[in-house]
Amino acid sequence: MLSYLVTPERTLRNFAGQNGLALGILSFVAESVITLYILIFVVILPTMHGHRSRRDALLITVSLFAVKFCVNYGDYLYGSKNGNAAASKLSEDSLGWILLISYLFTLVSGLSVALLVEWVNKSKERIMLEKQRSEAELMALKHQINPHFLFNSLSFIYGKVIRTDKETADSVLMLANIMRYALGTSESVDGKVNIMDELEHLKNVIEINQRRHNHALNIRYEEQIDDQSISILPLVLITLVENAFKHGDLHDAEHPLRILISTTVNELDFCIENKKGKGIRELSNGVGLQNIRQQLKLTYDDRSSFMIRETGEYFRVNLKVKFTV
Repeated sequence: MLSYLVTPERTLRNFAGQNGLALGILSFVAESVITLYILIFVVILPTMHGHRSRRDALLITVSLFAVKFCVNYGDYLYGSKNGNAAASKLSEDSLGWILLISYLFTLVSGLSVALLVEWVNKSKERIMLEKQRSEAELMALKHQINPHFLFNSLSFIYGKVIRTDKETADSVLMLANIMRYALGTSESVDGKVNIMDELEHLKNVIEINQRRHNHALNIRYEEQIDDQSISILPLVLITLVENAFKHGDLHDAEHPLRILISTTVNELDFCIENKKGKGIRELSNGVGLQNIRQQLKLTYDDRSSFMIRETGEYFRVNLKVKFTV
């Protein structure tokens, strides 16, 4: 387009070549589309997301432009031999500069479009997550019991039971604390909670489930908290533990539920592994895990990794988060 605006007649002759104007333009467009597609969707975007190493990206890019150079230089030689006036007047030195400028323009264009695509995709993801949150809040409001009524009722039950059955009374109080935490009363302005609050209620969830099964569940819990100042998204770790209680077989002493958590300076490492339960289990469509993945991506971007490893007998989740200083 730019070439045509400057020198229309010469541009038409260059594109026409030996095969005609229509075929010349078509081949040019096809080459441009293929080049930009490979640059954007095979090289730049996968590298930005960490799915391709920089070395591989560089190798693919160099190979791509090497192929382009062979095609362009071959077309130049073909035009010179067959009497193409435009090709005959163009020196090899001029051709080199033209191709260099063209390739640089292609690289800049590809990078610009890739950044635009990434921005659009992230905007869509944020809109979808906000929509899901709004729908969840609306659904919660539709089915919500007044929290004050609920907590007052649980306090009343606790007061009645404490005199006759302390374990049951403690369970009621524990349940009230878990529900209060789930309603977000401990969240800060940015919607996060201190790691120690999350772990306290995670242990309460474990204890509640142990009491439900008369302490017959096999659970191995280990923690090493070197940095207690970390703030994380609430209920993420608790949801993963609840998922294990919901779908795992925790009655096998040789294969207990393993929960390992450690924190160092500005870093969290969480691992949970359980043996899969057999027989009829509650149906699961993976919405909870998918929601966790989306929340982590939108909150921490590439500073978090959420790996799920599943075999015929075991289910394992590894979560790692690096926090900014």
